[in-house]
Amino acid sequence: MSNFIVRAAKPADESAVLALVQSEMTAHQGVDPRFQLRADAAPRYALYLHDRLRENDSSVFVAEDNGVVIGAAIGSIRIQEAFFEPRRFGYVSDLVVDPARRREGVGRALWDRVALWFRGLGVGVVRLHVAAHGGAAKAFWDSVHAEPFLVESWIDLPAVGVAEVSADVNSAGQAAGVAATPATGRGEGGKP
Repeated sequence: MSNFIVRAAKPADESAVLALVQSEMTAHQGVDPRFQLRADAAPRYALYLHDRLRENDSSVFVAEDNGVVIGAAIGSIRIQEAFFEPRRFGYVSDLVVDPARRREGVGRALWDRVALWFRGLGVGVVRLHVAAHGGAAKAFWDSVHAEPFLVESWIDLPAVGVAEVSADVNSAGQAAGVAATPATGRGEGGKP
């Protein structure tokens, strides 16, 4: 049985958390090429982590075993600018565990700690994103009763050259086969 602890992250933990996240991002890219990393992914994430460690509405927790960071979770308070309640919700942007330490309760302990932090701030709803092809991650979130809420879909549009677009647009600037519809979204004659 592991002897790890979960605690609030410190600035000194940044490099260990970055290494865990980099490994996870690379693994995602290997499973689904739509997770292609930008050339500047590492420094951008370093800035993101740096900001989360210092913001009042975010918290970073790490799991540590004998001084070695083996997992991390990042939670933030967000405001939904829509028409639905609740407006204020928790968002888990990351929960990563060293692959060699999975199935030891590390992820669950991190989740419990970030959930406690949300509850302490009066937040009763948490949202997160889970990769569609992330089998182990989906299974983990299912185990803590996460349910699908919004489904984000992906459509790869075929590449179209400028010459092809020009040939398909008539003199009125309209795409071939598409009826003219004013920008207001109304039908012919301005009527809905």
